Amino acid sequence: MDHLRRHGFRIVEAEHGGQAIRTAVVQSFDYMLADLDWIGVSDGAALARWARTNRPETRVILSSTTLSHWFPSDSAMAGLPIIKKPFAQSDLDRLLAPVAVTAIPGS
Repeated sequence: MDHLRRHGFRIVEAEHGGQAIRTAVVQSFDYMLADLDWIGVSDGAALARWARTNRPETRVILSSTTLSHWFPSDSAMAGLPIIKKPFAQSDLDRLLAPVAVTAIPGS
């Protein structure tokens, strides 16, 4: 997370998808990283579906310990990028590349 902060990203963390949705109701985000392996009140899939419906301008990135998830073509989750956990910072950077700062000013 420090890497992303150094590159100008504001990070908001949530314990589970339900908490993330409650936060996203009152704040907008450019990106959401939704963990498909979240358990609890609501999982990352619920967050991703909510974001696609309620915040379509937000780019959603999925993460999971397995890449065996399959989403039907008519699903709100179809076409979302997914990265396998644990992932290298460079994998996340590649997905954030369209907006990421490539050099830290003064470094």
